[in-house]
Formats: sequence, structure tokens, C-alpha cells
Amino acid sequence: MKSELQKLIALQELDIKIRQVEREIANLPSKKAEIENQFNAIATDYLDKKNRYETTLQERRQAELKLKELEDKLDKYKQDLMRVKNEREYVSVLREIDVTKKAASALETQILEKIEQLEQLEKELDVLKPDIEIKRREFDAKIEECVKQIEKLKVDLCTWQQQRQELVATVPPDILNRYNRLAQLRDGLALAEVRDGSCTACFMTVRPQAYADVRRGDMLINCDNCGRILYYKHPAPMQESRSAG
Repeated sequence: MKSELQKLIALQELDIKIRQVEREIANLPSKKAEIENQFNAIATDYLDKKNRYETTLQERRQAELKLKELEDKLDKYKQDLMRVKNEREYVSVLREIDVTKKAASALETQILEKIEQLEQLEKELDVLKPDIEIKRREFDAKIEECVKQIEKLKVDLCTWQQQRQELVATVPPDILNRYNRLAQLRDGLALAEVRDGSCTACFMTVRPQAYADVRRGDMLINCDNCGRILYYKHPAPMQESRSAG
């Protein structure tokens, strides 16, 4: 039974490693998002100005397109003016030309304002950009390191899962079922070490006879309180000799 208990201890250690790695792998997207949020918090002013620059640039382009449409209209009205047949039509076309010129003038003013805003934002971005680029590289390195760590953990996970399969194949089915049932009920911890006469999982004192049986390790003993399988780690010989001294 000692060998079976040792197998269960090794199996639980593997399961703990596997669960921990699976959690870390699952948390990768949130870790990357957290790093990005940290960068964004530092680069708030730069990103705000960059967004304003892109928005202003888009507004300028839209204004230029509208101005081009108005200029095309003016050309058309001028041609119409040459073809009018009476004074009423003449006055009507002149009115359209006047309205269109005023709209075009307003757009030209707006475009000039956008150009000035873009130039100012470019200057401000040029001042901030070097420091932000350094910060960006630092945070990109953090993300890359995070990804590399996860890739390593994936390799470890495959190794431990293979070891688990090999170990499980050597455990009697009834004992394995007992372990799996307890692990499911006790948040993955089917076994608990007894230390100083107490269960380290629920901290309840183990009965003297049960404690003696656990120390011998020749049978599977469950904690009377939490139900976990108990085991005892004997001190190393050097530690025992020191204790005796």
C-alpha cells in the first residue's frame, strides 16, 4: 500500500502543476490586456493627441472633398450663366453662385484651421514620440516575455500530462476512483499531509491511532473531518539525528 500511496502523492503533485499551468495559459489574454492597459495609462496624452490628429486629418479630407464638389458646382453654374434666356434665370443662377461661393469660402477657412491644428499636433507628437517609442518597446518586450513563458508552460503541460497518463495506468482502478472522487469534492486536493498531529488541509487533530497508521503508511487513512487521504512525510535522516540531539 505504501507504493500506492506514493503514487497518489505523485499524482496529486502532477494534478496541481497541471491545473496551475492551465490557469496561467487561460489567463494569457487578460495578462496581455493588462500590459496594454498599463501602457495606455502612461501614454494617455500621446494617444489622445494621436487620436485628435487622425480625427482632424479625416475631417480635413472630408472638407476638401466637399470643397471639390462645390467647385464643380461653381463651374457648372458659370456654364449655366452663359446659357440663360432671361433675366429671371440670370438672377437665379447668380444667387446659386453666391451661395456656393460663400459655402466654399467657409470650407476653405475650415480647411486652413484644420491644417493649422494638424501642424500643431504634429509638433506636439514629435516631442512625445521618442519617449513613447521607448515605452512601447518596453511593454512589447513584456508581452513577448509573457508569450514565451506561456509557450514554455505549454511544453511543460504536455510533459506532465504524459507523465500523469503513465502514472494513472499503474494505479488500481478502485484506488484511482477513490482519488478522483475526493479530488472532485475537495477542490482538486484528495490528499493532505499530516504535520504535528494535524491535517494540514482542515487543521483538525488526527486521532492517535489514525496518526500512527498514517505514519506507517501501509493503508489509506481518511481524515475524520475533511475526508482527504492522509499521508506523512518522514523527516530526512539528518533532520532526525538533529532532533534526537
